[in-house]
Amino acid sequence: MEPAEAPLSCRRFWGSREVSHRTPKPRERLRRAAARLLLPQGFPDSVSPDYGAYQAWDSLQALCSSLCSALSARAVLEAVGVGDGSASVTGAALTWLLRDGVGIVTRIGFVWLQGSHLDCEAKQWRFVADLLNDVALVLEILAPHWLSLGPALLVMAAAARCVVGVAGGATRAALAVHQARRDNVADVAAKDSSQETLVNGAGLLLSLLLLPLLDGRPCLTWATLILLLIGHLTFNLAAIGSLTLTSLNRPRLRLAIGWALRGGGAAGERGVACAGVGGAKLEVPRPEQVNPREPLLPGFGSRLRLHLGAPLELLASSEAELRKALECGSPDYIIVIRPSQSWVGVGLRRGAPPEAAIVGCAQALVLEQLLGAPIQPGTPLGRSLEPLQRKIRNCPPGAVPWGVLAETSRLFRDLGPALLR
Repeated sequence: MEPAEAPLSCRRFWGSREVSHRTPKPRERLRRAAARLLLPQGFPDSVSPDYGAYQAWDSLQALCSSLCSALSARAVLEAVGVGDGSASVTGAALTWLLRDGVGIVTRIGFVWLQGSHLDCEAKQWRFVADLLNDVALVLEILAPHWLSLGPALLVMAAAARCVVGVAGGATRAALAVHQARRDNVADVAAKDSSQETLVNGAGLLLSLLLLPLLDGRPCLTWATLILLLIGHLTFNLAAIGSLTLTSLNRPRLRLAIGWALRGGGAAGERGVACAGVGGAKLEVPRPEQVNPREPLLPGFGSRLRLHLGAPLELLASSEAELRKALECGSPDYIIVIRPSQSWVGVGLRRGAPPEAAIVGCAQALVLEQLLGAPIQPGTPLGRSLEPLQRKIRNCPPGAVPWGVLAETSRLFRDLGPALLR
């Protein structure tokens, strides 16, 4: 038996054409209202393909975090003396003020040290923020059990939470820029906030049921906390793994260059072919091949400390070194590597075009690949890079391999456009 059609609400006539409008059923109206509330306008065409999977995993991790926060809130109140007749109101107020003061200093210091990295390493700092959030939760729950260390634990938890607030907010904005496909960043961010509010509301209701069950049961409380923390980290890993960012940051550029120089992925995966030096065919990976290999924590996966935009006094310690650096460099930048110090610096020349920074960074990462695993002669650039790899590895301590720098600069004039196209 076919379902009954919705009742006809009105008819419109456009010349000889008739358009009928039917009143939607209650279930359909509810679905449309939920979509307007929680999803960006034009979904799914107005967002990136990874939007649905990421938001689903992100909502699950937010629910686990909300339940953990309810457990920690009760512990914080116990630690400052709620329910303890011998506790001092002044002492509790001082502890609270100390938490706020340390949080302010931590927030300012973190922005000063890492503010410029939060946008380009959004996935890494997003995961760091979630790890620190779990650390803060554990410190707060431990505070009532060590009353002598309670204020110190609460202060450390407040400092961690301030880092979480800054890193989480900044990376959320960066990911909204990635997800928006029709200049609808504000809409994507607003709907993300609506989804978070809905999840926090569900967490609040579950907390009202959970806290009375755990009252006076420390073993059950810790078991519940451990399960929630495991779920929180698992869902976070799944959310970060579902992202496929199409822009190049330093870790993804490092992986792409290693793929191209070594002739493909470790498991025999094939990328996109492009013309390289002397007509050689290079392979560069697709975004969906690079993103799963990206390290989860900032700073991991690198062999050299890369200083992009290094001042001249770090690049050359004498006039002779400066002449050598100018001879071996590029028209737009100079590059110096000191293998014994695990350091490479790129200095931009005055008036260099905007793309000079990424080209210089890419050449520095090529030099880093020369310090890694041996490049096989059968790869597209193996014959050119194998002698350079021997030279840079045999460089005396404290010396600069000027010959390698000159050869890679010459090689990169043709290699760079192929890799960064």
